[in-house]
Amino acid sequence: MKARIFGAGSIGNHLTNALRELEYKVEVVDIDETALLRMQNAIYPSRYGKWDKNITLLKEASDNLVDLEIIGTPPDTHANILLDRIIAEKSKYWLVEKPFTIPSKSHINELENKILKYKDSIFVGYNHSVSPVFRELLKDLKDSDAPSKISCSWEEHWGGIFQAHPWLDGPNDSYLGFKERGGGSLMEHSHGLHLLIILFDKFNLEIEKINSSIILDNYKNYDKKSYLSFELNNKNINAFYSTDVISNEINKSLTIETKENIFSVKFSSDNGKSDTYIKKDKFKETIKKFKKTRADDFISEMKLIDNLLRNNSFDKSLNNISCNNGLKVASICANIFDNN
Repeated sequence: MKARIFGAGSIGNHLTNALRELEYKVEVVDIDETALLRMQNAIYPSRYGKWDKNITLLKEASDNLVDLEIIGTPPDTHANILLDRIIAEKSKYWLVEKPFTIPSKSHINELENKILKYKDSIFVGYNHSVSPVFRELLKDLKDSDAPSKISCSWEEHWGGIFQAHPWLDGPNDSYLGFKERGGGSLMEHSHGLHLLIILFDKFNLEIEKINSSIILDNYKNYDKKSYLSFELNNKNINAFYSTDVISNEINKSLTIETKENIFSVKFSSDNGKSDTYIKKDKFKETIKKFKKTRADDFISEMKLIDNLLRNNSFDKSLNNISCNNGLKVASICANIFDNN
């Protein structure tokens, strides 16, 4: 099995490692030779022990056919690279890192029209939605009654991002510091918003209106904190979302309240060593710990795609990382920014 990854940054390293765990031959492409050397000499060996000679580093993509192409470059480059690779016809499937694209309604509509025939072959890297803990939650929600409240928080200081990218001198040194390029809290931390979209679909809920409160940085380039409340077609359900890039205490959590139960998920609990699932009813509380490493977040995602590629077996969890859901997230963010 063969894969090609565009982008030798932090995400490119994570996904390369995940693919090598599954014994793929991996080609990594980056126009920046410094990025390729940094991957080979610093990032990859420091994270995974040593450099892997089965990884090929190139400044331009080869003409080789591969089973999967991954786009792990900044979000404002995703669309052009994806369209170029579709035209190149060198891969069966594509995985685009989140966020799928920039928050521009005209751009999103144009992109969607151009990829219409290929949507079933495109996935977006919202890997928390295919994590074991979230899949366990969805399994329990099958027998659940309608919720009265759905809330999600994705709050984390982005100092951790810059620790993983020490060559960047703060948010303004990349797309991260510009909401129009896919940066800021709503876009960069859009995992939580993506999870809400999946839950809304599960309960047949439609968004009628989004009320938002956004705090921008001093230069008004990006949102450092955003709070959303959703008005849904079912007026008996309250839904909320909060996200930021300034909280020192990490809070990546999801709570669903029904008449009989409270379901809660805490991602990256125990200092990132597990995801925690809590289910409460009137009589008991059940706690499940899903031990993991950071690498496991990507390996779990790649195992599902690998099963599709090798065995033509489509796990329904792959619907969570569908192209359509990625477009929905970008569209919601575009509408919010337009209204603010």
